[in-house]
Parts: sequence; C-alpha cells; structure tokens
Amino acid sequence: QCADDLLAHNPNVIIFCTSIMSTKLVLSKFPLERLENALVVDVLSVKTYPKQLLLSLLPPSTDIICTHPMFGPESGRDSWQNLPFVFEKVRVSASTEPRARVFLEIWEREGCAMVEMSCEQHDEFAASTQFLTHTTGRMLANLDVKSTPINTKGYESLLSVVDTTCKDSFDLFYGLYKYNPNAKKELHKMELALAALKRQLDEHERKDLEQKK
Repeated sequence: QCADDLLAHNPNVIIFCTSIMSTKLVLSKFPLERLENALVVDVLSVKTYPKQLLLSLLPPSTDIICTHPMFGPESGRDSWQNLPFVFEKVRVSASTEPRARVFLEIWEREGCAMVEMSCEQHDEFAASTQFLTHTTGRMLANLDVKSTPINTKGYESLLSVVDTTCKDSFDLFYGLYKYNPNAKKELHKMELALAALKRQLDEHERKDLEQKK
C-alpha cells in the first residue's frame, strides 16, 4: 500500500534506503515493473551487490545510480562539507543524463566531496578502510578496552574507533562481511599479519634469551 501511494505521485527518482541484509527482501516486495523510465538510487555501504541486484531486477528502461554517502549520524551530524559521496552512474541514458546530474548536484551543493568510481573499485577500497576499521573496533570491543587515568593519545584514538563502530549494528558489520567480495580476503590478511607479528616477537624473545646465557 505504501509503495502504491508513493508511485501514485509518479516520482522521477526513487531512493532505496535499506539495510544491506534487507535489500533483496525489500525489492522483492516492491512493484519494480512500475519503475520504468524512473531513476533508482541505492545508498548501501557495499556497492557491487546492489549494482548486480538492480541490474537483474529492474526494467531495462530504468536508470540506476549506485551511491555510498560515506558518513552517518555521527560524522555528518553538523555538516556534510568535504565528506565523500561515492557514486557510479550504472545505467543512465543520454536523454536522462540531465536528471541524473540534477540529483547528484543536490549532494554537491551540500558540500559533499563527489567521488565517481565503479562499484567494484569502491568495494576494493572499502574492504581495506571501512571493513578494516569496523573489524578493529569490534575486536577491541571484545577485548573490553576501557578508558584509564593514563590514556595516551593513541589509546584515545582506539577508544574512539570502538565507540564509533559499535554504535552501528552488528547487522551492518555482517553485511559488510557477507556482501563485499573483498572482505574475507582482508580478514584473512589481518589473521596472517597478527600471526606474523607474534612470530616476530617470539623470535626476538628467543634471541634475547640466547644472549643472556
């Protein structure tokens, strides 16, 4: 009923603001056949997944722009000035290019740093930035790190990472893991890096003990 009420106004642009995990379900319940000649936009934190989904489900005449406003309620609370807005014009015809430009100019006027790149490149970068940050924050939270009377600046930064990432739902974190094709590789690299660091410490300790004999 809500979708019918919305489409009764013949909107030119439809923005799907869903969680990563619920996107497919939401789209399955939406009358997508009625979106012919419209512009459809997503705002997920992963990009290859919605790109493939929208291309497979939407009518051929529907324009698609995949976006990731790389800020949230905390980082964008006071201003969007210079905050990254990543986008790919996945399917925009020459005749509807002006509509796409008008949509993107909304974010540009608000001061966003507009970054045009492919969804695949976004996910490659995001695995080593966003997913790495969220993984680090969740790992530190599991260590139950707390503020102390002798915090260093570096430790304060770590506490800030925990606070920022754990304010997001675990559902988001799992979505970043499941639907970014590069996330599992990044997690494996973190595991290897920790193991390598431990071996390095063990080797230094072994040499230290040998020198004291």
